[in-house]
Formats: sequence, C-alpha cells, structure tokens
Amino acid sequence: MSYNPSVHSISVRGLRLRALPFHLALLFMASALLASPMLHAQGAVMASESTVRHFDIPGGPLAQVISQYASAAGVAISFDAAQTRGLTSAGVHGAYGVDAGFAVALAGSGLQAVRGAQGAYTLQALPAAGSVVTLPSIAVTASSERPADDGFVALRSSAGTKTNTPLIEIPQAISVVSREEMDQRGVQNFNSAVAYTPGIRAIDYPGGQGAPDIYLRGFRAFNLFSTFRDGLRAGFNQYDIDIETYGLERIDVIKGPSSVLYGQIAPGGLVDMTTKRPTETPLHEIELQGGNFDRRQAAFDFAGPMDQEGKWLYRITGVARDSGTQVDHSPDDRFYLAPSLTWRPTDRTNVTVYASYQKSKRGGSEQSLPLTGTVNDNPAGRFPSDVFLGQPDLTHYTVENTSVGYEVEHAATENWTVRQKARYTHANVDYVSSGARNSAQLTDGRYYTFGMQDRPKSTDTFLVDTNVEGRVSTGAVQHTVLAGLDYGYYSGRESRTGGTNGTVDIFNPVYTNTTTWNSFKSVDGKSQVYQTGLYAQDQLRYERWILTLGGRYDWATNKESDYLSDASSKVNSEAFTGRSGVTYLFDNGIAPYVSYSTSFQPASGTLAPARGGGNFDPTKGKQYEVGIKYQPPGSDSMITASLFQLTQQNVTTADPLYSGYSVQDGEVRSRGLELEAKTTLAAGLNVAASYTYLDAEITKDNANLVTGVSKKGLRPASVPRHMAGLFVDYTVRTGPLAGLGLGSGVRYVGSSYNAANTIKIGGYTLVDAVVRYDLGQLSQDLKGLRASISATNLFDKRYFTPGFYDQSVFYGNRRAVVGTLSYSW
Repeated sequence: MSYNPSVHSISVRGLRLRALPFHLALLFMASALLASPMLHAQGAVMASESTVRHFDIPGGPLAQVISQYASAAGVAISFDAAQTRGLTSAGVHGAYGVDAGFAVALAGSGLQAVRGAQGAYTLQALPAAGSVVTLPSIAVTASSERPADDGFVALRSSAGTKTNTPLIEIPQAISVVSREEMDQRGVQNFNSAVAYTPGIRAIDYPGGQGAPDIYLRGFRAFNLFSTFRDGLRAGFNQYDIDIETYGLERIDVIKGPSSVLYGQIAPGGLVDMTTKRPTETPLHEIELQGGNFDRRQAAFDFAGPMDQEGKWLYRITGVARDSGTQVDHSPDDRFYLAPSLTWRPTDRTNVTVYASYQKSKRGGSEQSLPLTGTVNDNPAGRFPSDVFLGQPDLTHYTVENTSVGYEVEHAATENWTVRQKARYTHANVDYVSSGARNSAQLTDGRYYTFGMQDRPKSTDTFLVDTNVEGRVSTGAVQHTVLAGLDYGYYSGRESRTGGTNGTVDIFNPVYTNTTTWNSFKSVDGKSQVYQTGLYAQDQLRYERWILTLGGRYDWATNKESDYLSDASSKVNSEAFTGRSGVTYLFDNGIAPYVSYSTSFQPASGTLAPARGGGNFDPTKGKQYEVGIKYQPPGSDSMITASLFQLTQQNVTTADPLYSGYSVQDGEVRSRGLELEAKTTLAAGLNVAASYTYLDAEITKDNANLVTGVSKKGLRPASVPRHMAGLFVDYTVRTGPLAGLGLGSGVRYVGSSYNAANTIKIGGYTLVDAVVRYDLGQLSQDLKGLRASISATNLFDKRYFTPGFYDQSVFYGNRRAVVGTLSYSW
C-alpha cells in the first residue's frame, strides 16, 4: 500500500517542532519513530486461517475495511491503493476464519485475498468468468465478547459513540488502556493504569485512595461528573466509588465535552471502565501476590461456555487482599467478587446478567500535609511520609458496595439493533475521618492538629440506558443512526457528628485516642438526584468522508433535605448539548478530523437575595478540536495528535456588589496539544508514549469585595503545563531466553500552582519497571505458570501532589514492589 512520508512528517513531527519543549519532544519522537509505518510490514504473529473469531467491522471504503479487518484478525496484508480506489465494502459482522472473513469483506469487489508462503496476504483480481473458484467455508456464530485487543493497542471503542466504531473514525481524542497493557505493566490501581495516558492527571491519596480524583484537559473531573462503568455512571458520590482494576477489561478515556451521550459531565471528559464479562474461550487463572507494605493478595478469574452449543457463558472474578500502605495505620484491604452470566437464546439475542460485591477498608485520614516540611523547608526536619494524621483504631474508612445489573442486545433485523443496560447499586460507608485544622499548618514545626468526624452514609443508585442503532442508506450516503433515552436516580442519607481535636508530634507520634464526640449532629440530611436524557446521533459515511452529528437534551434535578432544620431545596437544570465532527480516511491509514462539542454541569448555590436569590444555571463547556489519527494498514499501531481549545462558562465568581455571594460571570479556558503513540512493533515488542501541553487560564473573574483580589489571568490550581510518558515492553519469543519479559517506563508531570498561584508545587519524573517469566518454558510440567515482579516509582522519588486546601499537599506514592505468581489453564 502506498505511503507518503511527507504527510506523516506533518501529522507528527510538525506538531512536535512547534509545540514541544526539547527534552520532552525527544521522548515522544523516539516512540513516533519506532511506530513508523515503514515497520508495518514487520513479521507479525499470523493467525491460523482456521481460527474462528468474532468481528464487527463497519462498512465503508474497501481499503479501510480490509485494513481494519486484517488488524483485528492479526494478519498482515499489502496492496496497491489503485486496486481499491472507489470501491466500498459492507464490512464484516459475525464469526469467521481469516480467509472467510476476507471473502466477506471483499464480496462484490472482484478481488480476493491470497495468503503467501510467509503468512502475509496480498490482494489479487478474481479469476476471469468461467473459471472454477472454490470459496472458503464460512462459519458464523454469535458472540457477546468485545473484539480482542492485542498488546497495548486498541483499535475500536463503543464508549465514544455508543456504537462499536473504529477509533480512527471518531472525531474526538480517545485513549484506551487495554487489559493486556495493564497486565504487562503490572497495574495495581487506577492511578497506575492511566499514568501513561495523555491529558489526564491523577491525584495520589497515599493511605486512603478511594474514588479516582483526576484532572482532564485542565478541569477537575471526579465524582458523578467523570467516572463511568460499563457505559453507565459509576455512581453519584465519590465516597462509594472505588475501582478494582483486576476486575477490568479496559479503560476508555474520552477527552473533552461528552454530554451528548452521557449527560452532566465535567468539560474535560470522562473515564469509562469496562468490567470483565463472560467469554466463549475457556479461561482459568489464579494468582498470588506479595509486596512491600505487607501486601498479600489472592485472585482468580474463571470464564467460558457452560454448554456445548455456547448458549450459556459465565465468568466469575474474585480478589482478596490484606495490605498496609506507606502510611502507618492505613490498610488497603479488599474483598471483591464479580459473577456474570450470558444467555444467547438465538444468534440475534444476547442477555448478560452481572453482579458484584466489594468491601474495602482504608485509613480514614485525609493526610493533607502542610507546606512546611514538604514543599518548603522546615528547620525541624522533613515531614515523614508514614506518619498517620488521625486516631489509630478509631479513624477508618470502610466501603461496602453491592451492585446487580444486566445488558440486553437484540438484532431485530440485519440492520437494526436494540440495546438496554441497567444497574442498581447499594453502598454503605462507615467513615470516621480525621481532617486538618489550622489549614494543615504545623505548630513549632512539629505538631499537627486534626479534627474528627463520624460520618456514616448509605446510598442507592439506579441507572438505565436504552437505545436503538440502525444502518440505512440514502443514495450514496451510508448512515449509522442511534437514538436513546437514559435515566438515573440517586439517593444518599448522611449524618456527621464532630469530635474533639487531636494533636500529633509528627517526629514522635504518640496516639492517645481520647476523642470525645459531640452530643449533637452537625449534618443530617438526604440528597437525591434525578436525571433524564434524550439523545440522537448519526454517523454519515460518503466514500472516505465520515460526518458525525449528535444532539441531546437533559433534565436534571438535585434535591437536598435537611432534617436538622426540617427544610429542603430543589434545583432543576436543563441543557441542550451536541457534537459535530468530520473525519477523512486516507488509504494510507491517515485520518484527519475536526470537531465541536459541548457539555453541561449543574452548579450549586444561589444568587444574593437582592438579585432574586435564584439558583445557579449549569456551567457550560465548549470545545474546538482538530487532530490526526494514523493507523498503518495491517499493523497494530495507532498514533494520534490533537489540538484543542476548551472553555467553561457560567463559572461562579465573587459578586461585585454583594459581599459573600457569587455570580456566574467567571470563565476558564484551556488550550493545548496531546500526542499519543501505541504500537506493537514486532512480536512481543510493545510501546506506549504520550505528551501533553496545557495552556490553562482563568479568563474571567470578579475581584473579591473584601480583598480586592481577582484570579483573572491566573493558572487553575493543580494543572501542570507539561506531562509526558514512555513505556517499552519486550517479551522474548525464541531462543534460550524465551518467555522472559522486560518492561520499563518513565513518566513526567510538570509543576503546578495553588489557587492563588502563590505556591508552586514542583514537577517530578518517575520510573517504573517490570520483569516477568513464563515458567512453562523450562518444563511442560510448569506450563501456564508465570512469575513477575513490578515496581512503580522504582527509585523512590520524593514528590507531592496538590492537597485539599490551598496551603496543603499530598505525599506522592513511594516505591511499591509487587511480586506475582499466576497459573492459567
């Protein structure tokens, strides 16, 4: 297939020269050069032509369809662009062997795929009429499995469009962390999973990490506004959302406003985590782990068919962990169990029912550290990373989370499919917290004061999403249309009771546990959230052009009931959001795109009484994005570059007339560049690289009436200007070292500021590493047995991330070493 190196230079190297600092540019350039399309003809592991796999390759230009099919099938194909010019394909839908799938993709084109002696395919013209041609037999089965992703590279995503669409066709930057990548990097938690993903900055909470707390494209995205699981909101409260990464199949990070499909969302985007589901292929795995901080963990993952016809599939995944952390008296204990069952009564219908139970126990101290002894010098010495800022045996954070749900998919006809997914979750939070007093500052350079709260909470969440997908044609234009309705309900009951303060000498901690609880509650109330959204989308395809259009209208209600004052309040929010984008697919795998998208996020608070005292309108996000995606035909590689300008409006700021109140005159703008390369360069060699440049600024803000200070022109808190990462992993496939795997990565997060931009928190560079070995290479008796050792922050770099308060920080995660022994059969 033809390749134009000048185009590649513009799509990657040109952006590098204009926007990347030299030392970070070298990092990305190294991976980009490794992923050069000149290497797409490298020897790949060829799939057996008799292997039957499930495919869902949409129709489109023939060159694009067969390239995507070859990549999904794990084979290489080469052809001249002139052979496919002007030809289209209906795609490949169903389960086929490699040759049979090519026959379906090429039907009516006058071409055939011919396998060479080395296993690679070429396109050739079909024999002339009258010749006898023996077509391969076609095996068709239904499958509930998602297309498999090899190595670090994922080529498709249903999260970005709610249709199973190739990433290269979606006019929006989306990063995917596959199960294979998590396994090869030795991922143990969410922050580690997304550590090499551009555009995202995760905040570390040593000793108490619960729900993900992240910044996406410069905007804080947490709680209900960013975290999704299996296409549905993970929850509405950060205290009962906790992620077990062993139970995940993949993570999709969608950048920029995404309300068009998901409703109320932070402007920076969202993270959708796909949990493990039943498989057609039998799977049996058990693993044991041990590591520093007294980590001990056992896990298992079993899946496969329950009958010979394959109508019933199952999966059950479990984790039991007993572990400490770098902070004394802060456990990281967990029990997780997730069974699921798929029923396929016909080849057109899939029904999956799933459940999960998770109980986690953490330390309960927020661990907000003072600037003295961390970022700034302390004459008495540095703040220890292990000191617990609470009352041992009293301060704790235990979350018990139970959920049940289902997913139904029915192909009513060849072109129309109906889907519904729903989930109910109940959570109990037993939380006795300790939090900083005196803005987390030390007395005499060594004494830390903390306050105590008993704050139990019980929550219930119900979510349901129903949509219809159809494939129709209007003349030469092919449409993939989607229309849907989703609904969410949340109810949370919480009370808070304060206790006496405690004080600890950070250099000689002696805990007295003499907390006395107040006789009255400071908080006792109930929160309820209702959201209904109606959405529609059309992906229009004309030759190599793809136009994506979408619109959505939301109705959201937040109701607060205060049982102490016997009062209640209700805020109703409505918003229309949309997305439009155009992608052009070149034959050589390059796909430039441009898009515009919007989002909304309900805001809490009221105007001054003199202004009518009404509730605030939702904040609104809008983004312009232009980018290039590059998927070398026939290879497992994806390179993306995106430029964006993202603005959030209706941001609350000080009321210029009435002290103590706010108005919605504020605005925050973030513009930047994201680069990402994920590639399988050769059998066993995987590379992931990323770079982010963020120019974020508060563009509108009123001066405070008391202080006269305005934040206009300042950089938003906690947002670094530069981030980058590079991870290289290699598994030896042949020779005396066969079965040995080595991986190493370096990640950089630049400096950031507090809200007033008066305190600078330094940047940091961390190194990760992993070594693993397939013991089956030593003896057949050890087949399926694997051992690995992974380390994050290998050199134990001392660093800090922004804290809860303007004058506080969190300790970064110290070196963590985990050894894993697993057995599969």
